[in-house]
Amino acid sequence: MSLRAKLLLPLLLIGVLMGAFLFGKWIPDSLTNDEADHLKMAGQHLDSVAEGLIPLLLGNQLDIVHENLTALKKKNPAWTDIRLTNGTDKQLYPLASAQPPKDSPNPDMRTLHKPIAYLNMNLGTLSVQINLAPALENARRENRALALIIFCMLAIVMAVTVFLLEFAVRRPVHLLADASKRLARQDFDTVLPKIGRDEVGALVGSFAAMRDSLRDYHADLLHEITERREAEEALRKLNATLEQRVAEELARNREKDHLLIQQSRLAAMGEMVHNIAHQWRQPLNSLGLIVSNMQDDFRFNTMTPESMAQDVERVRRLLEKMSTTIDDFRDFFRPDREETQFDVAEAAKQAIFVIEATLKNNHIDLAVDTPSGLTVTGFHGQYAQAVLNLLANAKEAIIGKKIDNGQIRIQLAEQDGNAVLTVDDNGGGIPEAVLPRLFEPYFSTKEQGSGVGLYMVKMIIERNMHGHVAVANIENGARFTLLVPLFKEN
Repeated sequence: MSLRAKLLLPLLLIGVLMGAFLFGKWIPDSLTNDEADHLKMAGQHLDSVAEGLIPLLLGNQLDIVHENLTALKKKNPAWTDIRLTNGTDKQLYPLASAQPPKDSPNPDMRTLHKPIAYLNMNLGTLSVQINLAPALENARRENRALALIIFCMLAIVMAVTVFLLEFAVRRPVHLLADASKRLARQDFDTVLPKIGRDEVGALVGSFAAMRDSLRDYHADLLHEITERREAEEALRKLNATLEQRVAEELARNREKDHLLIQQSRLAAMGEMVHNIAHQWRQPLNSLGLIVSNMQDDFRFNTMTPESMAQDVERVRRLLEKMSTTIDDFRDFFRPDREETQFDVAEAAKQAIFVIEATLKNNHIDLAVDTPSGLTVTGFHGQYAQAVLNLLANAKEAIIGKKIDNGQIRIQLAEQDGNAVLTVDDNGGGIPEAVLPRLFEPYFSTKEQGSGVGLYMVKMIIERNMHGHVAVANIENGARFTLLVPLFKEN
């Protein structure tokens, strides 16, 4: 919001509040008071008329009563209807044959009733219908004129205020804003408004002092930057040969890492396709049965709209399940962009999901004990890839040794501020002579092994997540351990 809008908004708000007060409170109250005064005067007049009618009613002089009320109606044009009834509610004036007064749509029409009594004797009731519109119209006209005068005065005050604020506040502040933008572009010679004796002048003086300080600081900074660039250039020339060798070595290592990661990804993707086939086998069988049932229903004329809708809904659910399987596998192999905090148990569950169908197909029992709540910092997808590599390695060991009751157990626990995940198998263990070289690149104990999987595990855990990988033989198998520091709030 601009400064001009901020200055005008309170004035407009005051105008709106005054208008709301005038038309919502003051004018209605004034009209109500005027109406009350007119009704009070009419009531007093009605009292005197009622007192004059008492002797006439006692003497049963109805003709004089008619003459007096007719004359009264002529003298008071605002009294649109006058009616007189006796004590038994019989109409005496006008004649009983006269039409009763119709309900008028005029909102200013009022009716007064004056009981006539003498010595506790009810002589009748005098009713008068009064039109207050002529009397209240003058009051309304005066109120509108007063409201117009007030609004004109308010508009004049607002115009004068806006004029003063425009030249005394907004223009100097606008010039200061432009000066600050030029100052941000290192234009230290920008023109400032004249320094006055008010608060805006004090602000201009402070801004000028700040500009001079920034000019001096900028000059010192340029001098320091020049000196530092000269020193860096001298150092660069001194270490040009060393930097070139280091850059070449880093490039070669990076290329090796890319090749290893690519090989691991290709192997994992082949495993993924195999697992998708296992995941889809049961839904595809179900789809075949549903299609066969639909064909039989059509052949024997037993198909109904309801059965068709049920079969289509079952097919749709199966297709959604198959699509979800593809999405889950795709999410698993999506590359990590940056480090995040993630739950170790969730990453382990993703790896289990990828290989679970293959394990069941090979009759390998998988026991999982991974409580949630252990959070680490690192790459979620890479950690899941490491767990998947360990599970695949255990599966291949069990299949290679032709173990009938293959078993793999995953356990997760906290130990000394670390998340410790172990993968145990009963695949016969690892020869002691091989253990020291097990995590070396391109080293494998299997004939068709690439030697990349376990090296990738070590690189992900130790280099990327600052953890530790260990392997040891246990009874009838081997145990791999992944240790990663837990995330701690600063």
